[in-house]
Amino acid sequence: MAREQRAAKEDPVRLKVWVNTKLAETWEERDGESLDAEGLMLRREAYGPAVPAPVAVLTCGIDVQDDRLELELVGWGRDEESWSIDYRVLWGDPSTPALWLELDAYLDGRFAHETLPEGLRIDAACLDTGGHHTLAAYAFCRGKERRRIWAIKGGGGAKPIWPKRPSRANKGKVNLFTVGVDSAKEAIFARLKQTPPGAGTLHFPLDRDAQYFEQLTAERKRTRYVKGFAQQFWWKPDNRRNEALDCRVYASAALHGLIAMGLALNKRVDALPERPLTKTRPAPAGVHSIAPPLKPTPRRRRVVPSRYL
Repeated sequence: MAREQRAAKEDPVRLKVWVNTKLAETWEERDGESLDAEGLMLRREAYGPAVPAPVAVLTCGIDVQDDRLELELVGWGRDEESWSIDYRVLWGDPSTPALWLELDAYLDGRFAHETLPEGLRIDAACLDTGGHHTLAAYAFCRGKERRRIWAIKGGGGAKPIWPKRPSRANKGKVNLFTVGVDSAKEAIFARLKQTPPGAGTLHFPLDRDAQYFEQLTAERKRTRYVKGFAQQFWWKPDNRRNEALDCRVYASAALHGLIAMGLALNKRVDALPERPLTKTRPAPAGVHSIAPPLKPTPRRRRVVPSRYL
């Protein structure tokens, strides 16, 4: 137990599990506590344009709005330490094919890496289907499970981040995964309070602006009483936007989906080369900390072997 406690003490998410399961005690959360967006901006780091050397897995979270898609590309290292690699808005009408073709090309690209000459592909992506343009989102995800592009919707309450199985009870007849968004937000907010580096901590590049951090910290946990029983819920002021938080939730869910499939994240990290490449590809003009996508390579129509997890 002592060894497990030492391994978990730096990561509040794993420490909570240890307190609940090993000590059989209740983990106490501070109700209504909010995060300081300006304080998070001060933690930005100068990394890029290539994906940082400790990153072994890339996942993407995509939020659908009426006139755009917003997405975040997240790199994952040892013990779920993460780096925000890219955040972008794809403008267009989600009811037309052009916008989805642009998203498909992005998800099919490779990204320059500091130690891997072949770069990294996106291992998994989660697309929210629960809000705007649901049928179009279903259509995009249909037939893409081999690429681990998953259709998801959010589920509140004390649900696991990734469900045991999907549902096909939807108009698109696709495998639809109900993501425990409350559990994901709880984990993200707990880890945002940590100072990097370390297990579970979050890293941000210099080009993340104030709006990104305001959206990332837009919500807070509150308590309401229903028939005398306390219920906790995530609350957002009406005038605040939270797309950045949603995208991070979906990117985190994609990682948990990979883990459910058998991904051993730390083993993937151990397999990375130790020495950085002598040359990395330059970033596009005007872009400072986004890893530039490399030219997509043709994909063979086959099931991906489990050894790549």
